[in-house]
Parts: sequence; C-alpha cells; structure tokens
Amino acid sequence: MITRRRLLQSCLALPALTAFPAFGQEDDTLNIASLKAGYAQRLKKILSTGVVPYIDIESSCNPDRVDIGDIARSMDQLNIGLMALSSDLRRNQFVRRIHYDNFPQRLLAKHADRFIPIGNGGQPPALTEAAEEFLNAQESAAKRKAILMFGEYELRHYPSPRQVQRGDSDRDVDVPMDSPTGHRLFSMSEKTGLSFQIHYEIEDHYLLVLEKMLAQYPKARVIWCHLAQVRFSERAARYSATYVDELIRRFPNLYFDTAFGHADSVYPVSGQRHARVWAGSNSLRPDWLDLIVTHSERFLSALDLGQDRLHRITEFDQKHRQFLSLLPENTRHRVAYRNTWKLLFNEEFS
Repeated sequence: MITRRRLLQSCLALPALTAFPAFGQEDDTLNIASLKAGYAQRLKKILSTGVVPYIDIESSCNPDRVDIGDIARSMDQLNIGLMALSSDLRRNQFVRRIHYDNFPQRLLAKHADRFIPIGNGGQPPALTEAAEEFLNAQESAAKRKAILMFGEYELRHYPSPRQVQRGDSDRDVDVPMDSPTGHRLFSMSEKTGLSFQIHYEIEDHYLLVLEKMLAQYPKARVIWCHLAQVRFSERAARYSATYVDELIRRFPNLYFDTAFGHADSVYPVSGQRHARVWAGSNSLRPDWLDLIVTHSERFLSALDLGQDRLHRITEFDQKHRQFLSLLPENTRHRVAYRNTWKLLFNEEFS
C-alpha cells in the first residue's frame, strides 16, 4: 500500500537515484547536474544555520572496512559539507588484476549529496608495481565521466608518524616525478581536465623537478597536499612562504590543500614539528597567513583521514576548524568550499 509518507520518501530519494546508474550497470557515467544540485542544497542548508561548511578534498579508506553510514552521520553532526573519500586498492585486488575500484558509485548509491566521486588512491602496490595498468584504469574512469577528480598519488612519501610507530615501511615511496609514470599522470590531467593530488615530500632536490613538470604541463591541475609539511627542515632550505608565492604566480593551475598537523605534531624520525604554518597553538605565522590571504583562491580544505584514523573524524574536524577560524571571513569561505567547487565545476558557487 502506497502511503503519503512512502510517496514523500520516494520523491526525496529521486536526486540520489538519478545521480548515477544503478549499481552493477556498465555505464557509470555521472549525472553531474543532479550531483551539483544535491551538493549545493547541502552546502546552502549548512550555511543557513550560520556554520561554514567545508569540502574535505583529501581522505581515503579501505572500502572493505569502512562504515559509510557512520561517516555520513559524522558529517551531519559536524556540518562537514562534502568529502572526497577515495578507496585504496587492496593487495587482493592487485593480485586479481583489478586496477579500478568503483567505490565512488557505491558511495553515491547511499549518499549522493555528501561524497565527491574520486579516483582510487595511487600508492603501493598500484603505482609502484603496475603503474601503467593502474593509470589506464583511472584515465578510463575519467573519460567515461565516472569521477570528478583523480585521487592522491604518492610520488615521494615518507612513512607517516603512525606507520613509523608501527614499524611499517611499505609507504616509504619514491616514484620520480619526471619518470614515465609522472609524465603520464600530468598528461592525463591535461587531457581530461581533472585535477589530481600529489603527496610530494618537501625537500630542495625535489623542487626543481616539480617546477620542470609544472612548466611542461601548464594545463595539468595539480593539488600539492599538506601545505608546509616539512619532515626535515635541514633538507628544505629553499621552501618558504615566499617560495610558494613564487610558484603560485608562475603556475596558475597549482593548488595546495591544508591538511597538515597541529602545532605540536612531531615527526618521530626527525623529532621536528613538521607543520610549519603555526606560530603557536592557536596562531599562524604571519608569512603563511599573508600568503593564504593574498592567494586565497589557491588553497583547499582537507582532513587527510585514512582508514586507521576514520574514528578520529571529530578530532580532525576540530583542528581544521581551528585553522579556518584564524582566516579572514572571505578567505575562510574560499578555502572551506568555494575553491574546490570552482575546481570541480569551473564556476563559482552560488
């Protein structure tokens, strides 16, 4: 029996159901207009409460273990607008020669107004043992418009503090940016128009390679993750707010996400506080603040949640909101959600 309540529930579900084909169909092309409408409605609803929503441009998970419903509920409780939650290919998928996981469609099937369809994360073993096959699969997803952006590619990655503590070394990755894999990645972005994220440790001898690649592929949309996260200060004498200012002025398609540690976060290998933007526990260094304000259109919100810390979403949200609260109001809105909206849809949020 169709009751008024069931009819209403069916009508409310229509935007989610029309955002993409039914799960299991070969055609996973996105209905971008429907997605945009759902995203905009969610962001405006949060804004109407007086809270600034943000778009988390960089988080990842193990799709076999993640509780999507729990993440969605946390997003509602914390007024997080949208999340680009990518899946990391598992070893068992790699063995079975699976190079693309349609996790975005599974997310959209449940919560089409919360999650941004993003390609799989580029980390071991995908990018280190089967780079060509992995990139082929990601580019195919982009060309059939199944994703809105590529995931995070670990080109130079030190083990995270948690991995150091566990004794894990599999994330000690060095894929030269100017290798065939790097060239393919930049070229892929130019051809599809989609942005991609890089984890690229900040050290002097890597910077010239980055500049060369940005110059060679001026239309590639690059998001350099973890602004001013320097693991070893003695290896990064060139890097500063002034240097980043020069990069921004030279390369119009270079962006930075703001997923960095809190003021007291220490990288255990070097023993150094590796989030260099902080002057104190609740203040930013003037040079970094001036940089973000001057180029407010080039910085993006991010949490950098991973499967081993998804349960800490409230903690990460509080720290990110602390950072956002230190920005002037117009800059706060740009960094929180407006810049990512424009990067995704080539238009201003309205």
